[in-house]
Amino acid sequence: MARDRAGPGLMIPVLPVAQIRAAIEAHDWALATDLLGEHQRALAAALAATDLTSTPHEPWLDLLLAQRALLGELRVARDRVGTALARLSQEHRGARAWLRELA
Repeated sequence: MARDRAGPGLMIPVLPVAQIRAAIEAHDWALATDLLGEHQRALAAALAATDLTSTPHEPWLDLLLAQRALLGELRVARDRVGTALARLSQEHRGARAWLRELA
């Protein structure tokens, strides 16, 4: 996991935004979830090693907000695909029923 320096001695994991969005676009939910999970583990480790009493909180909060936004994008994309699949399945059942009526 790449790391970004955000001040003296401060190492904040870089959120792989481009890779996650590419996985979402490709409907590769497993990859998107794995990338987010890997980032979450790196973030937890970095936070555990950071003295938050003497560290600016803004970079961490910005990162958490960005991570939350990507999780939202993933949820919306998955829901959209799920809705489309349900609609397709319903239309397929309707077409089969229509064909049975014609037979």
